[in-house]
Amino acid sequence: MPDVIDPTGVGGAVPGMGTRGGVRLYDAVAAEWVKLRSLRSTWTLLALGAVLTVLVSLAFCALIGPEFRRADPAQRAALDPVGLTFTGVQFGQVPVVILAVLSVGGEYGTGMIRTSLAAVPRRGRLLAAKLTVLGATGLLWGLVTGAATLTVGSAALGAPAPLHAAALRALAGAGLYAGLLAVLAAALTFAVRRSLTALGSLLPLLFVVSGALAATPRLRPLARLLPDRAGLRLMQAHQDTGDLSPTAGGTVLLLWALLAAAGAYAVLRRQEC
Repeated sequence: MPDVIDPTGVGGAVPGMGTRGGVRLYDAVAAEWVKLRSLRSTWTLLALGAVLTVLVSLAFCALIGPEFRRADPAQRAALDPVGLTFTGVQFGQVPVVILAVLSVGGEYGTGMIRTSLAAVPRRGRLLAAKLTVLGATGLLWGLVTGAATLTVGSAALGAPAPLHAAALRALAGAGLYAGLLAVLAAALTFAVRRSLTALGSLLPLLFVVSGALAATPRLRPLARLLPDRAGLRLMQAHQDTGDLSPTAGGTVLLLWALLAAAGAYAVLRRQEC
């Protein structure tokens, strides 16, 4: 099968991509990975997110450590030592969201989306490839960063080594959270086609709307259903009255991501790029 125009923008044809639209999903995913890894900003944003997560978690755990060490076993459980070590994720998630948004919005801004669609005419397949790569990147980032912040935060708290079931479940949850959040951010950007519009919607939601609703007793049940609040339950062990369980929280975040992906597909099919 002949090679066609390079959808990666890095100067090479992608094997298996033909001119008649018979592009395998594997080849489309490979091309999207080449595009993502070739950008210096990818590694900068991922590193920034990891550093922010670990440093904020370390500072918070060091601050609350004396209180935790004085507490009895029941009080320690209520403090949720596992959840405390992931406090920094609320800040470290921002560069990951920015990366997902820019990886899609940048193509629209430069016109590269036309080249990508020329190589992968089936728009659903292009969307699936982009979301797969960004979701997998977020997943791996969450696992690596989660392992670091869990280890460092536990040491600062004076909590047991994070090798028990609750800690390992939360670590897996960190990967799922980052992966699904990246998918949500990228899908929204496909729908609106502009990085600034997507960031203007996502960042206030993560830092203003979500916190404001959670701080208002009557609106707190609604806040628990927002993607970030629900997803953060994946990294928390202690459950207060009215809180979603980790499984329920993860399900809510998954539904948000699926809804965004379905909306992005519906819009992408009708877009004149």
